[in-house]
Amino acid sequence: MILVVATVRLHPERASEYEAALADIMPKVRAANPGVLFYHAGKCREEPDTYRVVEAYAGQDAMDRHIGSESLQQSLAGLMPMIADLDIRIHDCVA
Repeated sequence: MILVVATVRLHPERASEYEAALADIMPKVRAANPGVLFYHAGKCREEPDTYRVVEAYAGQDAMDRHIGSESLQQSLAGLMPMIADLDIRIHDCVA
């Protein structure tokens, strides 16, 4: 299993717009990609305008399919103007 944790820092005043976009996008991603085991976002309590997107994939093929999908590329194109900083870390599951 592969775990991905993305830290997303938004431009000020974009949180409502970002959350609405995620509410639309995330269920579609989960439904369209059976190899995506977990795909959720959370708002950080301690850091304003900061979110974590946590993803789990059955394996490399599932992650590659998701990353290469046209729907993800379109979603990212819409989200990127809201994002001030994006840090994505990929982890191999150990337990």
